[in-house]
Amino acid sequence: MKNRNQKEFLANAIITGCAINLALMKRRLRRRRLALLLLAGLGVAALNLWVQRPGWGEPMDRGKIRRNLEGHLRHLSVTLGERSIYRPANLHAAADYISQNFAAMGYTPRRQSYIFMREEVSNIIAGDEHPDGYYILGAHYDTVAGTPGADDNASAVAVLLETARLARTLPPPRPWAFIGFACEEPPAYFGPYMGSRVYAKGARKQRARILGMLCLEMVGYYTDVPGSQSLPLVLRLMGYPTTGNFIGLVSDGRSKPLLTSLEKAIKGGCTLPAVSLAVPLGGHLLPEVRLSDHANFWDAGYPAIMLTDTAFMRNPNYHGPGDVMENLDMEAMTELTLGLAHFIQEEGR
Repeated sequence: MKNRNQKEFLANAIITGCAINLALMKRRLRRRRLALLLLAGLGVAALNLWVQRPGWGEPMDRGKIRRNLEGHLRHLSVTLGERSIYRPANLHAAADYISQNFAAMGYTPRRQSYIFMREEVSNIIAGDEHPDGYYILGAHYDTVAGTPGADDNASAVAVLLETARLARTLPPPRPWAFIGFACEEPPAYFGPYMGSRVYAKGARKQRARILGMLCLEMVGYYTDVPGSQSLPLVLRLMGYPTTGNFIGLVSDGRSKPLLTSLEKAIKGGCTLPAVSLAVPLGGHLLPEVRLSDHANFWDAGYPAIMLTDTAFMRNPNYHGPGDVMENLDMEAMTELTLGLAHFIQEEGR
């Protein structure tokens, strides 16, 4: 009996020890899981502020990008306000602001100047117009009369400037030029004095090798309200979205390879939804897709894409006094800037 009791006691001790060890192991596992969850949560929170991609010189700080975008928007649409040819002092001040910002980033900006309505106006150009080929990111900086032009087109100029700043930290595989175009709006619109037409015509005459042009045209207005996106009938019938929460990417047939690359880069580099459209015959069958600077590059035989929030098909403040920065989506503009930086980093590899 004594041996039996000793055996039972030993067995119970072993079982109890195992149970204690198992409980300790479970407790440690729970602690480790909690620690991993905490680290994962901190990592997600950090990713909301910082984006690091292979080959990039430094992390992309979302907070800094947003602050810079807001600063550009405030200066252009609040401090300056209307920047039409009828307010030449403001138009010139906008050109100076773009040039000064390019210079502060380390570029050597130049002006392509010409006379329109007895005023000297200028395209502001920074970056590398390399004779072996280069890409362009461009946006017009003027407005129509009577509007502060926050979405049209200070939003695009802000993204242009901030993308140009980020490009200085990247090793892009191909040269890039960054251009602020003069006089896109009426009365210059689709005449010989549009800044983009002056540039594209000159580039064609000099046989410049433009690999692709990205036109930023109103990129700040987004909404999740169902039915907020109006569309031409043909696009509605094709099933394009009717909620205005995406960036539109529009190309002609010649530019479709560029469109495919851009859409892939934006979807891979940011969280902003992107919707693409390739139109035949230079867009002449669907005039709404020709309403900006990209069309001048199409007509000159260069591949070009318009990036747009679709203007009057979404933004009720289009060309009016209500086009103010308080109506714009800064998070979406931040994401678009990151997507463009990703494209600059990847295109041409």
